[in-house]
Amino acid sequence: MQTREAIYHHRQLVFHNGDTGKKYLVLLNTPSKSEPYIFVKTTSQKKNRPAKPGCIKEKSLFFIRAGKTFFAKDTWVQLYELYPISPEDIDSMDEITLEGSLDVKLIDDIVSCLFLAEEENISTVFKKLLRPPIQDSLLKLKEKFSKK
Repeated sequence: MQTREAIYHHRQLVFHNGDTGKKYLVLLNTPSKSEPYIFVKTTSQKKNRPAKPGCIKEKSLFFIRAGKTFFAKDTWVQLYELYPISPEDIDSMDEITLEGSLDVKLIDDIVSCLFLAEEENISTVFKKLLRPPIQDSLLKLKEKFSKK
């Protein structure tokens, strides 16, 4: 079983617009045997994307500087599209491989940014997979006490 900070490489990802291509995907949840793996794709193409490290809420992006993590190039995590893949498909696909991981703090920051930028577009089922009830409660407690 993979944990939520895993990075996969997909050689034939079908994008939401129907195109296909090679992409690094970041796993945002720790799925049980029957739960989907929820991924976001990444890009190293600048294309008018701000290079401000961290959460870029207004663009639904999270920027990671080159060499700070697994990624050798400046990388934008694209939070505006989720890619759920079933465990059966992960196990049977030849075109998807586990390549590395991010640290727990960084993945927490990415998931928090996702909720800041896209919360109204995330299904209730995915919200529970991305932030299990205990984790959500702990975050709310942390926010409550950090304001004082």
